[in-house]
Amino acid sequence: MWVAQHYKFTPSRRLIASGGAGTMGFGLPAAIGAKLAYPESLVIDIDGDASFNMTLAELSTAVQYNLGVKVLLLNNGEQGMITQLQNMFYKKRYCHATQKNPDYVALAVAMGVAAQQLSDYTQIDEKLQWLLDTEGPALLDVIIEPNMPLWPMVIPGASLDEMFLSDKVQMTDDKK
Repeated sequence: MWVAQHYKFTPSRRLIASGGAGTMGFGLPAAIGAKLAYPESLVIDIDGDASFNMTLAELSTAVQYNLGVKVLLLNNGEQGMITQLQNMFYKKRYCHATQKNPDYVALAVAMGVAAQQLSDYTQIDEKLQWLLDTEGPALLDVIIEPNMPLWPMVIPGASLDEMFLSDKVQMTDDKK
């Protein structure tokens, strides 16, 4: 979701996204499909940790077929959009929104994927360049802060014209 809102693709038509339709786990299989369709193109799966956990075994597919898919993993130890909903509407009563993640670097390496972790943001340029330059499949586990809000947000049980644009601004329907 963050990528769709904040990254300008040139040329256009270079983003494959589920659009927040609840399809957790979509990123890595979609990236593998894109790499098979366009083997000479750079394909990066920018994925959240909860989503990645659903299909991480597909790293073995990337290794088996030597697909140079790059995974930029945004690791905050939670289901970010669910946590945000629980913060806003359920008095911070958390239910199944946080998880104990595996060591993604060790897991990827065990599967034959080059992997590193980024937790010191002074190294961001170096680590991103490593990800892009690595031959074959590669994973960069980026540790980010939990509770990073994502806007706009569709409210449970509401229509699209009632979505929240920030924690302070809600769209209104002029017809009401």
